[in-house]
Amino acid sequence: MNITKKDIGSLWRSPLLWVVLSLIAFIAAWLLWQRLDRYIGLQASFATLPSPPNITHALWVPFILTLAKLLLLIIAMTTAKAFAEERAHKTLWYLLINKQTYYHVVWAKFKAQWMILLFVWGQLSVAAFLLATGGELNWTQSLVGLFGISLFTLWFVSLGMLISSFCQSTGTAVLLSSVVFVLLWVIGGESVGQEFGLNWLHLISPVQHLKWFCQGEISLSSLFYFIGGGIVLLLLTAQNLEGLRKS
Repeated sequence: MNITKKDIGSLWRSPLLWVVLSLIAFIAAWLLWQRLDRYIGLQASFATLPSPPNITHALWVPFILTLAKLLLLIIAMTTAKAFAEERAHKTLWYLLINKQTYYHVVWAKFKAQWMILLFVWGQLSVAAFLLATGGELNWTQSLVGLFGISLFTLWFVSLGMLISSFCQSTGTAVLLSSVVFVLLWVIGGESVGQEFGLNWLHLISPVQHLKWFCQGEISLSSLFYFIGGGIVLLLLTAQNLEGLRKS
C-alpha cells in the first residue's frame, strides 16, 4: 500500500497532468456538442428514414471512441512515471531490494493507475445524463460500453507500464508509449477495415474489441483479450524488473 499511496500522490500532485485532463475534458465536451448540434440539424432528414439512427448510435458510441482516443495521451503520461521515473531518480533499486518476487511491486503500481478510471467514469456519466435528458439512451448498451472502455484503459495501462520498465527517462517512456499507442489505434481504424476487411490486424488491435463493446456485445474473445492480455503484460513487466535487478 505504501507504493500505491506514493504513486497516487506523485501522479495527482502534478500540475501538468491536471492541465492535460482539463484540456481533454474540454475537447471531448466540445466534440460531443458539435455532434449533438449536427444530429439535431439532421432531424428532418432522419424523419424520412425507415430506421433513423438513435442517440446511442449517433452520439454515445462516437463519444466513447473519441474519449478512448484522447485517453491514450493521459495513459502515456501516467504510466511513464511508474518505472522510468524511478530508474531516472535511481530509486527503483530501493523498491526491488530484498524482494524474492517483483509481482507485488508491479501490482501496487498498477493499482495506483486505477485513478484514471475515475476521470473516464466522470466524463461518461455526465455525457450519459445530458443525452438521456434529451432522448432515449439504451442503458444496457451504454453500460456495456462503459465496461469496455474500462477494460480498454486498464489494458493500455498494463502496456504503458511494460514500456516504462524498459526506459530510463520519463520523456522517452512518454514518447515511446505514444508511438506504440497510436500505431495500435491506427491498425484498428476504419480505413484499414474498409481496405482489407476484418483481418488479423483488427483482431490484435484493442480498438476493434472496444467497438464490439460499444455495440453492446460482450464476447469471450474480447474479455480474454483485455483481461488475459493485461495479465500477460503485467507478468512481462515483473520479469523485466527481475532482469534489471540481476543485471
